[in-house]
Amino acid sequence: MTTHMHTPNPILASVKFAARALHQHAYGRVALIIAACLLPFSLARLGLYLAYHEDFQSLGLLEVLSAFVVGLRFDISIAVMGIFLPLLFMMLPFRWAHHAYWQRLWGWLIYLVVLLLVFMLVADGIYFGVVHRHVGSEIGAMSEDIGPMVALAFGQYGFMLLLFALGAAFGALLWRRLLHPVPAAPQRTWPRLASIVLAFLLFVVLGRGGWTGKPISVGDAFFSNSVAQGYLALNGAFAVTRALNDSAPPLKDFMPQDEAVSRTQRMLAGSGAAFHDPDFPIYQQAKFSGHGAKPNVVVLMLESWGALHIDAIRQQMHLPALGVTPNFDALAKQGRLYTHFYGNGQRSIQGAEAILASLPTLPGMPFLGEGIEQNRQSFLGELAQSQGYETFFLQSSDRGSIRFDSIAARAGFSTYKGAEDMPVLHEHKKTASTWGTWDHNTFQEAHKLFAASRKPFLGYIFTSTTHVPWIIPDARWRKYTSDSDRDKFLNSLLYADWALGEFIAAAKRSGYYDNTIFVLTADHANEFVEHAEHTPNLYHIPLLIVGPGVKPGIDERVGSQFDITPTIAELGNWSTGYAGLGRSLLDDKDVGERVSFGIRGNVFDLISAHGWVSHDLGRRLGSAPGMSASAADEMERNLLAEYQTISRLLVENHVVPASESAHGGK
Repeated sequence: MTTHMHTPNPILASVKFAARALHQHAYGRVALIIAACLLPFSLARLGLYLAYHEDFQSLGLLEVLSAFVVGLRFDISIAVMGIFLPLLFMMLPFRWAHHAYWQRLWGWLIYLVVLLLVFMLVADGIYFGVVHRHVGSEIGAMSEDIGPMVALAFGQYGFMLLLFALGAAFGALLWRRLLHPVPAAPQRTWPRLASIVLAFLLFVVLGRGGWTGKPISVGDAFFSNSVAQGYLALNGAFAVTRALNDSAPPLKDFMPQDEAVSRTQRMLAGSGAAFHDPDFPIYQQAKFSGHGAKPNVVVLMLESWGALHIDAIRQQMHLPALGVTPNFDALAKQGRLYTHFYGNGQRSIQGAEAILASLPTLPGMPFLGEGIEQNRQSFLGELAQSQGYETFFLQSSDRGSIRFDSIAARAGFSTYKGAEDMPVLHEHKKTASTWGTWDHNTFQEAHKLFAASRKPFLGYIFTSTTHVPWIIPDARWRKYTSDSDRDKFLNSLLYADWALGEFIAAAKRSGYYDNTIFVLTADHANEFVEHAEHTPNLYHIPLLIVGPGVKPGIDERVGSQFDITPTIAELGNWSTGYAGLGRSLLDDKDVGERVSFGIRGNVFDLISAHGWVSHDLGRRLGSAPGMSASAADEMERNLLAEYQTISRLLVENHVVPASESAHGGK
């Protein structure tokens, strides 16, 4: 009888030998530990994609793959930040540091960190099914009710916790094998110490998300204008840890929610608004047919152009002229100038969120670029793309400034340019310390893009020259000769106005001017506010709309940055739904009083034609002189209603229905 000997597979044997050798080498084991730490993130991303496939069904194969690739940046960042110190301790070259007890102490600490991250991934995955996005800053509010949350976890998700415990036990068995055996100490100390220093520097770079000026943020996950792709790239542990750094949004009940919603809807009603879905109470379905040719749209967010320094507005206020805005003033005679128009905040990012999505940046909630992109919103660029527009976003500051590169992609802008992308048209080039490029460079680059683009197009331009330190290219624009900050600002405003005039002239020569709606406004008021005790002055900015279908003249109705998107939608006859705190400025049949909702730090202001009130969510801080007590009480009630409504809708992601999100992004 012949006995057949089993011949081992040489390839398999070689693989096992290599794996064993890698495992027993100090650097090899570190690499295996890092790989083991990253594996759960990819598995969680795959699980999210499969479990909630409807949320990602709009993505093609290449979009899914790119989301997985971009997601590695977030996986590596959160994993490295959790484990890099224990790993460095395990790599120490001393003999005592290679004792089994030392190695296993730090090895098991890494396992506990990985377990915590996996727990976050699982919890976030469950939460995703409820709100169709990752965890946001609402986790702070949840943590204040830790008792009920623990009871809910054991009551409703007890079986899931049991599965997690069993998985943790099984993982511990595998991890034990990974930590055994312990590599021998190196013969020479200095090479290992040098490698530890290099590893530390590498881990810092990886933890920050790469060699970038700012650490990686939730907003960087939204690298395209598909929110679904951003959700897939982001991982739950990263979202949770970033959200824990945000203070809890102060959700408060000042009145029954039905009353808060009803008051908010009255302020947004206009003549044609219809709110049909109680789960999405500020969402309005398309009001216009969308038939006919659509005009181009150019939105100019002019840095720090306060209304009180523009002569066309100063004239209406019976103030002496400053003589620094001749081009704006001339253009104002051709369009509709809103003399009681206000910003919704006091920072550029607040102005951008208000203009791009008609929503406020609430204290305790992440800013645009820091995570609010997770929410479904009526982004201006997305709405324009749904109407067949080509979209452009240009800012005069550096590409990554205020994360506008990520913001523009999420908001629906297909082409983005920053200061580095602008040809220099002045003899004097701005230095890196003087905040971006000259406005003339940005305007002329925008003009070239607009002239060559297919029509219709939407352009969004954010300028920078009127930002501190308020420098000008040369003495041509030195109208005010003192060295005071106010005079330097006025000179920079004179230059910026010249650059604006050159842009408008170029648009007229190229032929697209006549079929373009120009919306000129500011990001916020500037620091040179006159009579700051009058609260509306803190927010007072210009709004000038010029173009086809716009009736020239002075409009004294109250408006705010929230109103810009719905106004553009009506001027362009866009057939699209919309959700936000704005209402079209073209609506002549005012139903309910027009208001502006402003935020400065933790203070909220509501401004109307009849006065204003200020509040800190604890008490009323002030009101307009001469207002009756009953009028102030009513305005205070409306302010608190608007805050209560929008804060809950943002936390619950109930601003725009998933089925109505532009481009199918959920």
